[in-house]
Formats: sequence, structure tokens, C-alpha cells
Amino acid sequence: MSLRIDAAERGWLPELLLRLGIRRLLRQRLAEERAGGVESQARRLSERLEAMEHSPLALSPGAANEQHYEVPAEFFRLVLGPHLKYSAGLWPKGVATLGQAEEAMLELTCRRAGIADGMSILELGCGWGSLSLWIAERFPSCRVLAVSNSALQRRFIESEREGRGLSNLEVVTADMNGFDPGGSFDRVVSVEMFEHMRNYEELLRRIAGWLRPDGKLFVH
Repeated sequence: MSLRIDAAERGWLPELLLRLGIRRLLRQRLAEERAGGVESQARRLSERLEAMEHSPLALSPGAANEQHYEVPAEFFRLVLGPHLKYSAGLWPKGVATLGQAEEAMLELTCRRAGIADGMSILELGCGWGSLSLWIAERFPSCRVLAVSNSALQRRFIESEREGRGLSNLEVVTADMNGFDPGGSFDRVVSVEMFEHMRNYEELLRRIAGWLRPDGKLFVH
């Protein structure tokens, strides 16, 4: 199996074989999940939830860096839009470019998170800084703390911050397992980071302690 996966990742397999292989793996996984009837399924789910509750927040933070977070920004400039938004874009009617889709999603995120000028904002898993830089520029009285697992991303955001003359944005490199912001916030925002976490109960407990009494958590 590992040889076939390696061949697929190297681009050596035609699309037809890739599709057949994906369908085969999906059928195999579904059969495993359905095996043993309802009682066995419930037991596996219970065991999975219990394992999550006793796990650290994140199991392998270094693996994500090795796979893609420590890839130079120059590569992502070739494949992402001008904001280097490392997540979804929004394509409403009238939006025709990736840059416009990035901006539409950044605006929607701020609106749904209820971002207002003067707030203290914590972004968990900031990627290349698209949202934190957007907030810092458009809400100049906000104080933004951006957290990344990648030193390369932190240095990139710091360079962008200096180039744009922003003084209301701080970015830190941290492993979420031991991270403590040392303050409280009006908003905690997280875009496509939770899928890298394992112990959601503990993560949410910590976030609750970082929020001010009327603060809110926004998760994408």
C-alpha cells in the first residue's frame, strides 16, 4: 500500500487509477466502521472519544511543519492569492479573481466574528497572517495577537507588519500544547486550525479562560 501511495503522491498514476484507489479505500474504511453492528460501532465511538479526552491538545505539531508550514512563502505566492490566505475563499456573484475571493472571505469572517475597532483579538493558527494583517489594517485600534506553529510564518508576518507600518499586531511561534497568551481577549478566532487538534474539550476549556466575560470564540 505504501508504494502505491508514494507513486500517487509523486504523480506517477493516471487519474483513473487514483479515482479507483480512492473509492477502494473509502469502501474499506466504511466496512471497518460498520463492522459488528450498532453495539460495536457505539463502542468504537466511545473509545475514540475517551482517547481524545486523554490526549494532548495536538499529537504531532512538528509533522504539519515538515509537510507544508515550513515551505517558503515564495512557493505559496505562486499558488495562493495576494493575501496568502491559507484557507477558503468566497466566490459570490461578481467575484472573478482569487484575490477578490480572499478579500470577500476575510470581510465575511470579520463580520461573523463581530470584530469591532478597539477589541483585543487572539488568532489561533494564523497561517501566513492573512486575517491578522487584515484586522490590524482595517481596525487600527484593535490589538491583535497571532499564533503560528511555524517560525517561518512568524518571520513572514513580522516582515509584512513592518512593511505596512503596523504597530497593533504581535505574532508568536508556539506549540498549542503549552501555549498561554497571558491575557484576556474580546475575540478568539481560529480558521482551519481545529482539525489539527485532538483534545477539543481541553482546548475549549483553555479558550474559555482567555475570553473576557462578554467575549466570543469564532471557529471556521
